[in-house]
Amino acid sequence: MEDLRSPMPAFVTLQPRFPFGGLTFSSRVDALIRQDLLDPLPYVRRHICGDWGDVRAEHRRYNDAAMELGGYLLSSYTICDGLDLCIFTEADRGLTAVFLLDEY
Repeated sequence: MEDLRSPMPAFVTLQPRFPFGGLTFSSRVDALIRQDLLDPLPYVRRHICGDWGDVRAEHRRYNDAAMELGGYLLSSYTICDGLDLCIFTEADRGLTAVFLLDEY
């Protein structure tokens, strides 16, 4: 299987924009982690720093408003053709879930 750990740009200058609570992974994401094929943490870092990845413009606007007014936050990142990683933080910021788009 192809190594899905694509090099990510360094986001060392970005600060987290919100607390993300507990972190949970779907069983399929967990399997990719255990096979050492995916490191989701750079994508989680992007998510909590307000980089929403590949979501549509209207969802990007929703996320930006949810930062101010409250509401859930959803990011999506294309890892490779046919594999998209999604990250969802609950409105109360108590839990963040990482899953594959086709699990949604």
